[in-house]
Amino acid sequence: MAITTVLAQSIRPECFGQYEEAVRQLAERAVTKKDPLHWGAYQTAFGDLGMIFYTTTAQDWAEIAKRGTTEELAIRVLGEKEGRKLVADLRECVQSATQTVSVDRADLSYTQDTATGPSPFAVVTAVRVRPDGQEAFEEFLRKMAEAIPKVDEPAQIMTRQIVIGNLREYRVVRPISDLAQLDAQRQPADLLTKAFGPAEGGLFHRTGLAAIEWVERRIVAYRLDLSNPAR
Repeated sequence: MAITTVLAQSIRPECFGQYEEAVRQLAERAVTKKDPLHWGAYQTAFGDLGMIFYTTTAQDWAEIAKRGTTEELAIRVLGEKEGRKLVADLRECVQSATQTVSVDRADLSYTQDTATGPSPFAVVTAVRVRPDGQEAFEEFLRKMAEAIPKVDEPAQIMTRQIVIGNLREYRVVRPISDLAQLDAQRQPADLLTKAFGPAEGGLFHRTGLAAIEWVERRIVAYRLDLSNPAR
């Protein structure tokens, strides 16, 4: 089962350019030196602006431990003095940071192996369920995944469950190649109604929403210049 780590950083507006240049330098050197720690960087395009997210995947915790910390990465690719200075500069630009670890939930997802790399955009829905709502929410996601191919919906969803962070939270990621794709994608209520009919589809939707304590959606854009993608 794949493990995904996400480092979410809120950047001080007055030093966003300085922050970008520092991360760009780190990413370029990591690519040049073929550092084994690969990550994808994403910036909020619609939603809570000023946020950068760094995602990495691993097969197990041993792989995560082997990678080391951001400071160790900077020292590996930049050298001791330059690496420590870069990390210190980055810290001055960050208002807040949160790191979560999640596991893929293939049973709550619908994906097709057609992508050749990261999508230019992704719609990310962060959900926290009620203490007694986990089973109902997972059934809602299961039906969403079932409905997509049933009605030839032009969409994919990848669901991840948080295991380090708030244990009642999920992330539902919908990759898109262009914002215009959203015009052709149904909202959850419409998708479930189309796939299962008004009575059953409506029940799935109402039960799923009732299980949610908090939900937030954003669209993020992939930043290749701040990433060290796997080649």
